[in-house]
Amino acid sequence: MNAAQIAMTKPTVHVLCSQDAPKTAFEQLLYGLEEEGIPCETWTKDGADALALAWEGAQASRLGVGVGIDGQQAVLHMSKLERERPLYRIPARSVEQARILGANAARLVKKLPLKPLEGR
Repeated sequence: MNAAQIAMTKPTVHVLCSQDAPKTAFEQLLYGLEEEGIPCETWTKDGADALALAWEGAQASRLGVGVGIDGQQAVLHMSKLERERPLYRIPARSVEQARILGANAARLVKKLPLKPLEGR
């Protein structure tokens, strides 16, 4: 079994980031997921924006939830939504919002109310 097949078997939120994603915001996003107790898989991928990354992650995740982050924005997506209509888009440099975005990704999985988040 290769890495992609193994990742597909584990129920995780998929987080994809570009190399220009702000490190601190990326870390906070992961902390938000961790605080809610939902596992994630992370990948770095170039040549795509946050929306494309989030969509790819949501489609690949068995949980149907993906997050993408690039140098400009972070995006939370669900596999059941239209590609161009993600659940949230926030500025990538907003560390506080990135943590909430990660928590909300986990809350989608747990079917809990989402935390308030500015930006959309």
